[in-house]
Amino acid sequence: MTSSLDDPLDDPLAVADGADETLESALERVRTLMDAQTATVLLLDVPSGKLRPAAAIGFGRRWRTASHVALGEGFAGRIAATRTAQVVDLTAGATVVNPLLLTSGVASLLGVPLLSRGRLLGVVHVGYHQRRSFSSEDVADLELAAASVVRTIETHDAHDAHLSALVLQRSFLPTLRDVDGLEMAARYLPADGDFGGDWYDVFPLPGGRLGVVMGDVMGHGLQASIVMGRLRSVLRAHALEEDDPAVVLRLLDRTLCHFEEGTTATVLYAVTAPPFAELRVSNAGHPPPVRARVGGVEGAAIEPDPLLGFDPDARRTTTVLDLAPGEALALFTDGLVDLPAHDDGQDPYWERLSRIAQSFSAEDHPETACTRILAETVGDDGTEDDVALLVLRRPPD
Repeated sequence: MTSSLDDPLDDPLAVADGADETLESALERVRTLMDAQTATVLLLDVPSGKLRPAAAIGFGRRWRTASHVALGEGFAGRIAATRTAQVVDLTAGATVVNPLLLTSGVASLLGVPLLSRGRLLGVVHVGYHQRRSFSSEDVADLELAAASVVRTIETHDAHDAHLSALVLQRSFLPTLRDVDGLEMAARYLPADGDFGGDWYDVFPLPGGRLGVVMGDVMGHGLQASIVMGRLRSVLRAHALEEDDPAVVLRLLDRTLCHFEEGTTATVLYAVTAPPFAELRVSNAGHPPPVRARVGGVEGAAIEPDPLLGFDPDARRTTTVLDLAPGEALALFTDGLVDLPAHDDGQDPYWERLSRIAQSFSAEDHPETACTRILAETVGDDGTEDDVALLVLRRPPD
């Protein structure tokens, strides 16, 4: 077969980087490039260690019933196990795992692995109804086509993961409304890159009490968002059974250590009740809140206990924080204050805290306070980490 990639100005794979590219359209172009009757992509399911059919051209809808193939077994399994190109001649009695290849009239197959930075994603193979041999140029063409399929998979995986993380994040953010004696507002700003596990929560508890949470699961992407959702639900469940915030965080830590091994998180959990004159707070490694009073702004005196995920038996304490009429608290995740060092090597952490102090006023409603704090800290700049901000205020008498 003469390579159709000899002319770089007439490259049929040149459009493979588009965001609208589907796996099926990428596969159709592979089949056209290779002048084949069938083309198939199988993707590796890591937990099971098997290749599952993800798309196929030339089999009608029957490909959806195709077999899953274990690594090392059959034609596709050998390609995945050896990470090398393989050829099979079905007219010579060669065996394959998938009976669909036999019943569809395929006589010869050429396949190559789908590799991304050394990581195996799966296998792509093309089939011919007539018996034929394959040259090194054929293998090179299919390997180049496989690279375009990999780009399509990576683009859609990134988009799907980002969209899923966004949906998860949004679904877990509560709708905040002022209650009698307490005003509140919040903001969530996703990072310019991948999503993380930041969250805030305010939820009702028995007896008119309110639970208040600011948390951050370490890591980025969909997995961090999933763990965040689990922790949010578990914390709410424990909060219904336990009054002491320290006990709630100790139980949450046991859950994280047992079911999410290798994951860490910082969480600040507080409970308050009408007239909201005080908050009982337990802090697992989270940045302490900032308090705005009539006379100025200061850091809340809450010593952090160890973060979650290291020691389920770590000592947890609860601190009582007074909140007088006209005072406000700003709770936030570290994305608001942790930035890369300046070019001169200076840490901008204290600069950000100073900006919070300058923009945070006890006279402002929490909606205004959130707007001003973010304008002074983040402004028009992007963020490399998610930012969650929650402001609570007792209105003046």
